Amino acid sequence: MVTTEFMTSVIGCSASKVPITLMTLGDDALIPRARNTLLANFYYRSNCSHILFVDADIGFDHNAPERLLKSGKDVIAGTYPIRERFWDNGTKNNILAGEAQCTASLRYVGETKEIHDSWEKGPLIQVPFVGTGFMMISRKAVEAMIKAYPETEYKRINCAEDQSGMRNYALFDGSIDPDDGTYLSEDFTFCRRWRQIGGEVWLDMSINLSHTGRAKFFGNPFVRLGINHNRRTVKS
Repeated sequence: MVTTEFMTSVIGCSASKVPITLMTLGDDALIPRARNTLLANFYYRSNCSHILFVDADIGFDHNAPERLLKSGKDVIAGTYPIRERFWDNGTKNNILAGEAQCTASLRYVGETKEIHDSWEKGPLIQVPFVGTGFMMISRKAVEAMIKAYPETEYKRINCAEDQSGMRNYALFDGSIDPDDGTYLSEDFTFCRRWRQIGGEVWLDMSINLSHTGRAKFFGNPFVRLGINHNRRTVKS
């Protein structure tokens, strides 16, 4: 199932000057495996220069993919709100720092203290992790990852032999961070592996995305960049 916001965004991409091919995948209960299957199809069965993962509950402006492409980065993403509002001190602090109330209660996928403390003006900033809900990866990056992690190659269980020559790699897979024991989701694992071989992970803070669940949560992440430098002290 896809949301209206997602489908409207995809249709809007027809106005883009960049040739785009739509590839979908359903009926796989394992999201990491589904991402790996899409990655293999991109790498072995297309001549595309980049793959853009877009989750079915994400809405975006039609020019957002082109902006990621023009950045020239091998791994770059836009961030989107978690599908929940938070009524806590963090929200109060965001409002005190000047953020509008309509977005102050949102939290973003991959949002970190480093983003809040950053002196960078953006909109592109280097980060340790990004979510796959709106992530662009270059063919060059995929090729480097396959070469660096040959042990991630796998076969599908109870599956007829694939005669196409396509090989699957579990580059997207949950893991435990050996440095601090944190559980990493498949997208954060991908980012960690990419950084381990010298790659950089980038985030375009100027891209506004919506994330639809029980309601539509429309984000504006750029206002969080360096937000800690804008806080006003208030006497209790």
